Amino acid sequence: MRRHLLVVTLLIAGFAAPAWAAPRMNAAIFLAKADSLRRRGPLALFSSDLKVLQAQAETAGDELKAEHDAAKRAGRPLTYCPPNRKILGPQELLDGLHRIPAPELARLDIKQAMHVVLVRNYPC
Repeated sequence: MRRHLLVVTLLIAGFAAPAWAAPRMNAAIFLAKADSLRRRGPLALFSSDLKVLQAQAETAGDELKAEHDAAKRAGRPLTYCPPNRKILGPQELLDGLHRIPAPELARLDIKQAMHVVLVRNYPC
């Protein structure tokens, strides 16, 4: 009975996993896909990769913002100091990713790479 309950619980947890539980995309892959979409021009709007990239960037951005806000509230030192607006628009993000050396970019996931861009663009 316990084994059955455990299996059912694991199955439910697997199906009910939140979107943020998906693994983060490697930053080099993210940039390659974004550059590919940029070359497609208006046809990029019909690509399934567009929604994936948007979701990855939005999730990473939301997590970074939450961590930044928590550090600020707790009085911990801040690693970047953005202006009071939505930070890192798509073009600013892509430009920042292009400035990260390829070997470093290959080791980072999109959230880590976004943090590097924020630190470079908005030093305290």
